[in-house]
Amino acid sequence: MIDFRYHLVSIVSIFLALAVGIVLGAGPLKEDLGNTLTRELTQLRQDKTGLRADLTAAQRGIGARDTWAEQVSPRVVAGTLTGKTVAVVVAPGADGGVVKDTVATLAAAGAKVGSTVTLSEAWVDPDKRTFRNNLAGQLATLVKVPGGASSPDQLPGAVLSRAILAGSDAATDRLTPEAGQALDGLRTGGLVDVSPEQITPSSSVVLVGGPVKGATAEDTASRVADYVQLARSLDSAGSGALVVTPTTPGDPTTSGQLVAAVRQDGAASKTVSTVDDANLPMGLTTAVQALAEQYAGGVGQYGLAGDAKAVLPEPAQR
Repeated sequence: MIDFRYHLVSIVSIFLALAVGIVLGAGPLKEDLGNTLTRELTQLRQDKTGLRADLTAAQRGIGARDTWAEQVSPRVVAGTLTGKTVAVVVAPGADGGVVKDTVATLAAAGAKVGSTVTLSEAWVDPDKRTFRNNLAGQLATLVKVPGGASSPDQLPGAVLSRAILAGSDAATDRLTPEAGQALDGLRTGGLVDVSPEQITPSSSVVLVGGPVKGATAEDTASRVADYVQLARSLDSAGSGALVVTPTTPGDPTTSGQLVAAVRQDGAASKTVSTVDDANLPMGLTTAVQALAEQYAGGVGQYGLAGDAKAVLPEPAQR
């Protein structure tokens, strides 16, 4: 049975251990502990200085890369898309700067932007699915969507694609009356906004993706899938389709949602090209080269992200 003497011995042992620790800390171990702490603090300061120098060098390198690409890009892309007419389709929430720079780079490459189509949230809203499918079903005959060739969910993309794309390099100057009516129907239904007023049918398209977020993970996945289907429809109705997104903030090794979804889709990745760094000068140059590759019958997944196959296409023979 534990008695008072046991407790007394325990207490004495505790105080004895404390006393020994104090004596050692103030005496023989004091110098060793102080030296160790000093060395560790010095090493930490050196590490911090080294990391700061590495960061400064990396930032300087990135700045130099972008400046170089900005200066060289006009000469690289000049004439690459001469005679081509390109449509730009903009997803909700897409970066306005990327859209503006994409249009400017296409023009620098010699292309004409035949139209800019801005999609509304209703384009992929699950609650509007029945509405947009019914509307597209009514408009499908205007642009000669083959009967039975598309499921109801594919009809909106098929109608839009056939309304704005001529299907080849030999694009006409004006929409057919039927294509104009179909486009007006999509616009009146609140699915798209189109500029300019008089658009030119195009032979290829750049789809600028934005962030996709639904009420649930399932909702988000459904919306992304609808965008991927649209990309495939745009590709099949013309001479090529390219999907671009900016780099992911804070993590350029991760591609944007729509680019990642196209790359993960076995069927889409075989026909639709992607660029995941379209907010950078080098990415804009890559976008022009990737679109030129599409015209030549090629396809590729380009950029800085881990799921890209290369930084840029192989140089085209010109």
